[in-house]
Amino acid sequence: MLNVDPVKLTEAYPRSTLIARRFRAALTGKIYYFNGQKNRARVFHALNTEVQFENYVETGTFLGMTTDFLARTAGERGARVYSCEIDDRHFGIASRTVGMLQNVQLYRGNSVDFLRSLSSTLSQALNFVYLDAHWNEYLPLRDELLILEKWQNTVVMIDDFKVPSDERFGWDKYDDEREICLRHIAGSFGDNAVYFPNYSATDEGAVAARGYCVIAMSEPWRKVLDRISLLRRHVF
Repeated sequence: MLNVDPVKLTEAYPRSTLIARRFRAALTGKIYYFNGQKNRARVFHALNTEVQFENYVETGTFLGMTTDFLARTAGERGARVYSCEIDDRHFGIASRTVGMLQNVQLYRGNSVDFLRSLSSTLSQALNFVYLDAHWNEYLPLRDELLILEKWQNTVVMIDDFKVPSDERFGWDKYDDEREICLRHIAGSFGDNAVYFPNYSATDEGAVAARGYCVIAMSEPWRKVLDRISLLRRHVF
């Protein structure tokens, strides 16, 4: 089978590629969002069932695939999606895949500036935030969390994160100072609890599982996460 560059393919046929991925997901169950990981999707659905989120916020739109899933989820309850992308090419592609959706607002630029601009509007609302803007030399994760720490009604999921109990989950590491792990974000999320997958990376089957963590920014949402059996609270 020929290897097709997903960026080039989506750039050439943006809406057709998205519709094809939706169709394949409906037909085969192979999801096109959250890195294709079904257990992570189950965690999200369990959380989304418990909490009536008013907004879904994403940093790192990329091609707009997870944005599309969040928009479809948000549409079921009249919620909105806000997503940002710093790369001009990827922003242009995402604008053609999901930019026309009525409940999606796309931003081009730095994720820290993006979150800061939303604070006055969203900091008191019920928000699900998906952090995935860490591909470039500057890692914005600590600065993102310092802003989100003040969003008390928010649950944050961080992609590409090192899972301490299972290094078979992939994570991003660029050098000794830039690694998506607990050490890197120490001191940036207050005394809030961090949750990791309560299952093995191999449970994702053939998918090359990427690590992630979930942080609740206040006690009521920690109680919600405690009830999700697929998550385990990290003990420091």
